[in-house]
Amino acid sequence: MSYDRTVNRYQENAVLTTSREDLIPLLYEHLLVSLRRASRQISDRDIQGKAASVGKAQSILYELLGSLDFEAGEELASRLASLYTYFLKELGEASRALDAKRLDPLIEMVSSLHESWVEAVRQVTEERGREDVGRMA
Repeated sequence: MSYDRTVNRYQENAVLTTSREDLIPLLYEHLLVSLRRASRQISDRDIQGKAASVGKAQSILYELLGSLDFEAGEELASRLASLYTYFLKELGEASRALDAKRLDPLIEMVSSLHESWVEAVRQVTEERGREDVGRMA
């Protein structure tokens, strides 16, 4: 079995076995990897690699957009939708212009979002743990 197929199977298994609340941070992690890779590939003038990385980042952004619950999330969901749309626009422009520096603000914002989601998941997990302990008592 090739290395790429092994990695793909591993990643697919990781996604399928990840709890729902951990999926968003996982998507952000993969988005960051793709954005950083695209930036490096643009700088190296690796057009084919850049196209693959940008395509993967775009797919992740569309997945994030599709996962928004506008009923439950109300204003937050709307703001995230606007942000993801902005990311898609900027990513496309950076890709077309071969401007790696244009990805720096996106990487910074996605990194900040990732940290926020990781913290939110940690808090929810802790709260669930306290609730479970309370039920056992």
